Parts: sequence; structure tokens; C-alpha cells
Amino acid sequence: MAYTELSVWTRGMIMDKEGRDIVNSISASGRLEGKYTQAMENYVDNPDRTNAPTRKYCRVSDSVIENALTYENDNPNIVVLVEQTMVKGWDYMRGMPPGGTLVINTHYTPDYMIRFVPGPERLAQLVCVDAAKLADHKWLYYRLGELGLDRLSTEGAAERSELVAPDIAAPLIAAVVKTTGIVKMETIEPMIANIAAFRAALTELHILQLNPAAA
Repeated sequence: MAYTELSVWTRGMIMDKEGRDIVNSISASGRLEGKYTQAMENYVDNPDRTNAPTRKYCRVSDSVIENALTYENDNPNIVVLVEQTMVKGWDYMRGMPPGGTLVINTHYTPDYMIRFVPGPERLAQLVCVDAAKLADHKWLYYRLGELGLDRLSTEGAAERSELVAPDIAAPLIAAVVKTTGIVKMETIEPMIANIAAFRAALTELHILQLNPAAA
């Protein structure tokens, strides 16, 4: 009986759409495959604070989800960091059981990033993909502060785009699906707007195998 929790850490107000696109597309794909799924936001993290770390959740199960009314993912099997500086200084993998997967949007290698990961013994694999570069958003790394002026990704405001994953979410979705198999590639690919970045990530991502016996 397969049950998977995916938690996406993003930044309040400025990267809400990216986080939503990841959990919503994976949840929708799971439903198309006959699975039980959920996708939800987390207001406990105060997403109305610009740049504040905030979570988006997805659950995919082969059977009815027993904890459907539980608001947070207590034991995420997969964690995604939409922005690379979030890797330092706190336990974004709290509750992760052994054999987990961490996916980071970064231009650094997994061998470099692993030094900042809290409790890496929980991981079966660390996956790094330069989603900003693949989505042609190289400015992300030196204009993060300016993104705080963007109110178009704020809850309740108009989205920058109504398309699914037109930006850095596309390569991150590809990395999650390829390395975990949470849903099928052929199910989710037709949903993705930035198909070029999605497909490029399949060959451009980097994987560090850590504790395969725990997977």
C-alpha cells in the first residue's frame, strides 16, 4: 500500500505560484492515474509575509487517505526547496522517515549542498537541478530582493500566468517525478507549460545517492 507525502518549501508572496504548480500538478496527475490525492496550502507559515518560508503540500495514496483532515504533512517522504538559500540553518525535513528525497533548485552540485542539509542520514537521495537556468531565470540568484516588490503572486491577487508551470516549477516537477516515480511522466508532462525546461531537467539534474538501503 503506497502512500507518499510531498512538502514544497517556497517563499511567501513571491514564489507562491511556483509551489502551488508543483503540488497541484502532481496531485492532479495522481487522480488521473486512479490514486487518492490531496494538495493544499499552509497558513501556519504565514505566507502573507514577503520572503518568509512557507509550505505547500501534496499527498498521493493507493487507498483512501486516512489523515485527510490533518492540515500538515507530518512525515514528508519528498521535500522540495524552490529557492536554494533555504537549505541553511533549519530543519525543513522534520518528520521525514528514512529513505527520503530532497530536491533543491540550485546551480551547485549535490556534493556541495549536502554539507548544509540537516540530518542527511534520512535521505536516500539528494537531487539538485538548476531550475532557474533551465527556465531562463538566471536573475533569480541576484534579484531575490526585487521579487519582494512583485504582488502578482500574492494570495488573492492575479497570477503572473494562468498556465501550469510556465517557469521554474517545470524543471522541479520533472526532477521530482523522475527521481521518485510519485506519478507517471506521461501523465504529468501534458500539463506543463514550459515543456522545454521540463524535458531539459530530465537530463540536467544531478543525483547524489546517500542511503539506498533505507529507500
